[in-house]
Amino acid sequence: AVVSTQSTGDPVKLIPVPLVGFKAISERLRLQKEQSEAHFARVELIGKEVEDIRATQANTLSRLQQLKRKHSELTHRVLQVMVDVEVQKKAGFSLQPEEEQLRVQLESIQQELNAPNLFKGRLSEMLSLIRMQSLAEPGNANSTQMESGVLASIHSHLSRQQDGISHLLDIIRDDLQHLEIIKQGLQEKVSA
Repeated sequence: AVVSTQSTGDPVKLIPVPLVGFKAISERLRLQKEQSEAHFARVELIGKEVEDIRATQANTLSRLQQLKRKHSELTHRVLQVMVDVEVQKKAGFSLQPEEEQLRVQLESIQQELNAPNLFKGRLSEMLSLIRMQSLAEPGNANSTQMESGVLASIHSHLSRQQDGISHLLDIIRDDLQHLEIIKQGLQEKVSA
């Protein structure tokens, strides 16, 4: 190797073995094929390892989602047990002032949500404002397009708001039922 680098005159070119004859060329070709096959085999092995890692990752993500779901269920169960323990602990006692304030607030929210004219009035007010704005700009050709876009935006916002309100109503009704059950249980404990 030292002789070949000295004979080239330039060690940067890295020509370690001069090729003389067809036998040397065929030997070099055979060695290059072997090296190329070794590289392909290594690439295939790495590809299989990557596939195995991807499969392991998919399984791990699936397991993680299952564990998150189970954690959520267990958390809910713990909270339910805590509520039951608190109810048992408070049995025989009257409602605390904070609890009474919460009950009053929930009832007032329930009454506000049950008032149908309140939200209808706000909606009609918004629609009249939009109509007034469109009448104030009669020369603007884009006003009808903008108005339809604004109306669509308002409609989607109000429908989402209505869905949220109905969901809140369901939650409040459930909470009021639970409070009524707790109240009855406490009254039974006090009377017993």
